[in-house]
Amino acid sequence: MIGIWIETVLYGVNCVMYGLCMFIVLRRRKAAHLSCVLAVMSTILFLLCTVHVGTSLRQLLDAFVYAPADVPNYSTTYWLDYTTTPPVLKGNLYDTLVLGQDIILIWRLYVVFKFTGNWRIIIIPIILAIGCVGCAYAASAVSTLPNNGLYGSATTSLIISAWAFGFVLNLSVTGAIVTRLWRMGRTMASLTAIPTNRFASSIYIVVESGAISAVTNAVVLALFASNSPAALSGMDVAAQLIVLTPLLIMVQAGRTSRDHVASGDFSKMAFTAQDNIIFREGIPGDSGQDQIALSRRPNTAQDAHV
Repeated sequence: MIGIWIETVLYGVNCVMYGLCMFIVLRRRKAAHLSCVLAVMSTILFLLCTVHVGTSLRQLLDAFVYAPADVPNYSTTYWLDYTTTPPVLKGNLYDTLVLGQDIILIWRLYVVFKFTGNWRIIIIPIILAIGCVGCAYAASAVSTLPNNGLYGSATTSLIISAWAFGFVLNLSVTGAIVTRLWRMGRTMASLTAIPTNRFASSIYIVVESGAISAVTNAVVLALFASNSPAALSGMDVAAQLIVLTPLLIMVQAGRTSRDHVASGDFSKMAFTAQDNIIFREGIPGDSGQDQIALSRRPNTAQDAHV
């Protein structure tokens, strides 16, 4: 009950964040293809979390409204049956939400590194994502078997493996993105004689989202490892946080000024240039090294190019 109540509150937050996200993404004129990707992925995640909270509502109706009068303590025993349609559906929805989150995370990594020619960096994260989602779907299937159950040894092992893959994926990709942005910021600072890192806000947003995911995964994993009945309630809350995290990134990034990285497009060097200098970062064919070309042009306004 408490888990579903918190899930409902977070779903309300997701509704607001999704509206803001669509407003920010669709009003962007530049990088329309990137905006389209963000809009599609955000919509898919939002629809999945909507079905998830709707399934939770169905559970409440089944347990308290449509409860058979001739079955004693039905409202209590109902929540102990993990093989009925609602909990199985919610488990698969959660796994799909994790898959969507991993896709967005890997896509951000690709966007950051694609102009360096080092796109192969996404191969290992893809393998980790396959391991994470594969173990998660397998755990959902095994948990419905009568001789195993949700807290059986096989299910618990698969769940721990899935969260281990997910934790390593989140930590490694977040670290790679932050390192890349930090290096780019230092390069820009050395050229413009400005001591502050122009990507500090973007780094903070990425670290914040990674921390939310890591803490959420750690809490739910601890609940499952201890065979706590609150594990499913934790998954209800985590399902909404999975959607909230990427939406929060896009909304926060969209509110920053032009000298910060745009939402989801961390390769764009969108900063305020000096009056007569054009900065170009990530020139194709530069063998993976940071490379920034400067050219003089008289009477130019503030400008920036990818």
